[in-house]
Amino acid sequence: MKFRFDDQPHQSAAVSAVVDLFEGALVPPRDALAGQAPGADGHTGFTLEGAVLTDNLKAVTTREAVDPQTQLELLAETDLEDTDREFPNFSVEMETGTGKTYVYISTALRLAELYGLRKFVILVHSIAIRAGVVKTFEQTEEHFRLKYPGVPYKWGVLGENSALNDFTEPSGTVQFLVASVQALDKPDTNTLYASAEQPQLWGDSLSGVQQIAKARPVVLIDEPQNMATPLRRQAIATLNPLVALRYSATHKEPFNLVHRLGPKQAAEAGLVKRVSVKGIVAGEDGKPYVRLDKVRSVRKRLMAESVIDKAGGTRAPVVLQNGTDLFEESGGLQQYRGLVVDSIERKPDRVIFENQVVVHVGREIGVDAAAVWRDQIRHTIRTHLARQGQIDSINRGVKVLSLFFVERVADYAGDEAILPTMFDELFREEWLRAGNPESEMPDPTELRVAYFPSTKTGILKDTSGRVADAELEARAYQEIIANKELILDRANPRAFIFSHSALKEGWDNPNVFQVGFLRHTRSELERRQQIGRGLRLPVDQSGHRVMDPAINRLTLIVDEAFSEFRDGLNAEYSATGGGSGEDGPEIDNADNEVIVRRRAALFDSPEFAELWRRIRYKARYRVAIDSDALSIVVAASEHLADLAFIERRANVVQSADLVYDDAGHVITADSAVAESRGERIVVVGQRLPDVLQLIEDQLQYGKFPLQLTRPTVAGIVREILNFPGRDYARHVLDDPDRWARIVANAIRIETIEQMVRGINYEPIDESEWWDAEVVFLEVESKNPPQPLPGDLDPKNGVIASPEGGTNLYDHVDYDSHVERAFAAQLENNGEHVRLFTKLPRRFRVRTPVGEYSPDWAIVYNENGTQRLYLVRETKDTRNLADLDWDEAMRIRFAERHFDAAPTGTVDYKHTTDQAGLLIGGLADGEEGGVT
Repeated sequence: MKFRFDDQPHQSAAVSAVVDLFEGALVPPRDALAGQAPGADGHTGFTLEGAVLTDNLKAVTTREAVDPQTQLELLAETDLEDTDREFPNFSVEMETGTGKTYVYISTALRLAELYGLRKFVILVHSIAIRAGVVKTFEQTEEHFRLKYPGVPYKWGVLGENSALNDFTEPSGTVQFLVASVQALDKPDTNTLYASAEQPQLWGDSLSGVQQIAKARPVVLIDEPQNMATPLRRQAIATLNPLVALRYSATHKEPFNLVHRLGPKQAAEAGLVKRVSVKGIVAGEDGKPYVRLDKVRSVRKRLMAESVIDKAGGTRAPVVLQNGTDLFEESGGLQQYRGLVVDSIERKPDRVIFENQVVVHVGREIGVDAAAVWRDQIRHTIRTHLARQGQIDSINRGVKVLSLFFVERVADYAGDEAILPTMFDELFREEWLRAGNPESEMPDPTELRVAYFPSTKTGILKDTSGRVADAELEARAYQEIIANKELILDRANPRAFIFSHSALKEGWDNPNVFQVGFLRHTRSELERRQQIGRGLRLPVDQSGHRVMDPAINRLTLIVDEAFSEFRDGLNAEYSATGGGSGEDGPEIDNADNEVIVRRRAALFDSPEFAELWRRIRYKARYRVAIDSDALSIVVAASEHLADLAFIERRANVVQSADLVYDDAGHVITADSAVAESRGERIVVVGQRLPDVLQLIEDQLQYGKFPLQLTRPTVAGIVREILNFPGRDYARHVLDDPDRWARIVANAIRIETIEQMVRGINYEPIDESEWWDAEVVFLEVESKNPPQPLPGDLDPKNGVIASPEGGTNLYDHVDYDSHVERAFAAQLENNGEHVRLFTKLPRRFRVRTPVGEYSPDWAIVYNENGTQRLYLVRETKDTRNLADLDWDEAMRIRFAERHFDAAPTGTVDYKHTTDQAGLLIGGLADGEEGGVT
């Protein structure tokens, strides 16, 4: 299998956010040799124009909806060779699983393409990430060589082969050097700081770190929160960066944050899997349960944070100090009698009770670990089989993987190992429980595979990520990375993976759908790590990414209650959110899962067959833009009204005439320029910008990207500036960024309005139309939100349909109270409604403002003989002006799409629960309407 890559909009946006910072701000050396890239021998000759960079930073942060930055923050450090360094840093926040490594490699190649930069250092903090970066280079090589055909590039790992010499050699080839920060942060012992034993290509005898510093590279920092110590900050400065670009999901210090794709945003956009949690809480009957999470000092007194059982069957946190009686804290549970805290100790952190029971931090007593593991493995297998069956039923070609993290080698390998036998027994039980024939049962021993740190002679070892463990863990990472594609092949039976918990960072396989931690201890910040191991979207057997939300769900099988996991996860997001304030993604309780089944009799009925024949078509659309008419409409648009309220920027230092030629290029000149060369606008401002470029950027990178030619944009601007009775030119340089945003917004709205009137939908080849088996799954799992204090009636949910009703499914999935009420009306109108279904989001209509999924498809019996085939969108208002602009536009485009249906009339309308079906265009209760 080979992974396939394409340009994802969220990744392109992250690339542009960084690349746009340097437009006009990064000045290449003037003395570069003819035909040679300016950065071929390093970036020493490049300069950064601080004022321009600051202006660009303000524009980008405003556009990207992050905290606007009006000042450029530089990182000033004395490096490890006692040289004072100062350089700009920019941060990009991207949720785990959304392609962070891809983005920073693509960003570097784009900077190389535009500005001639050639030297990039990728700085990582762990062997796992280093191995992952190298794997990404290998997987994306063909893709990037096609995407950037004029940018040859190489990569190497510091310390391997001739990587350092290749990096420092003058060359037109872009050079990436992947380095671990551990190779830089100990100048007394790191060989990189030793004097060179032979003359170097720079013509000097320099140490390795001096050779890198002389290149003045762009430094790409992967997970900078792990390099935030003073020593590591100095190590970064020692590289003498031209600029440092920081990429992480969990920034602690987001220097000049220019782009954010947070966890909630990524989940809602379908860029990662949704998360369900199966909580397993078990204890030994009659034994006290105590879990010790943390020992801390409060006013020089030691206290401990713990969790115990309480009367009523719940578990709750309790703060322990000397003399705490757990019998009283539990509400009188007999098993806690005699458990009184005698002392709390540090190093090791532990609590000693008067009856000599000792609990260490990260450990728990009163739990049969083997019983908990058994339940975790059972539920993992059960979920695995169900998920693979669901995917196979729609022929998506995705292989499901389940991952178990094991803390001790002895639990899986050796004479006392219990996990292999436990897994084999439980797999046989769950296979038969699912109704599968025993004759087709695979051998469980062929389904599981294990990855553990090992010595050169193959002896498995327990490790914990320490420096001393690096060689042992590196061997396991290499095996994991080498087998990444192999294990995704359906011909390979391995589907259940057991891996040492010390190797967590090495696992980012996209087809992991279930994760279980079979552990003895706990750490404070591990729930987000658990989620991160399976967030990536899966790939099918051809290596293409699968975007289907019906199957893109990660299930975590954890040894704590769902509410405890949820609250702990939210605390971790708060602790590691870098001040963004964004909540984590919503996670679902697997115990609340509802199984939704398709009704075979309705699915196979003639009514559904005819409905589906009419609505299943896919189309491409064509739009024609009348540039002259558009210019006139935009210039008169009410959406330009805010131009009159632009205020002049402070610190006005420059005056100039701004002239556009007929091609839309900016010309600056004095007042003697002839009128025939273009329209002159006399303006004042800090810096003369290219306003057309600002508008084009806004159009290209806005919510709904538009690609208009520069002459078209220039014609619109010229019409705006000449519009009678309005002095729009007066403010063009008072705040050119805001001026461009307002104009671009008006252009976008009026252009799309013109598209609605002039769009033509044309059916594509019928073999590519929607397949009913793919859109309407036979079995789906839904996880509706549960009532909570303050939200007793969630707006979305799943309700059962009446037995023998006309709904295609035995449940209705609704996204609003309006939809719920509308569904009830359809259920209660059996006289006329022969069949209805809530259309899954897999069914989509293409529009210029994004894909659109209508709500309902209905077969309506009007008079006993005539059937109507309806598609309805339900909102809380029939007035399109009251909807969000993009919602209203999608509805209007959908009308044009269904009007063009080639296989029979489809009646599409937008309605409410109060208006009903709008048969004949009339609301229920109106004269002639259906009641």
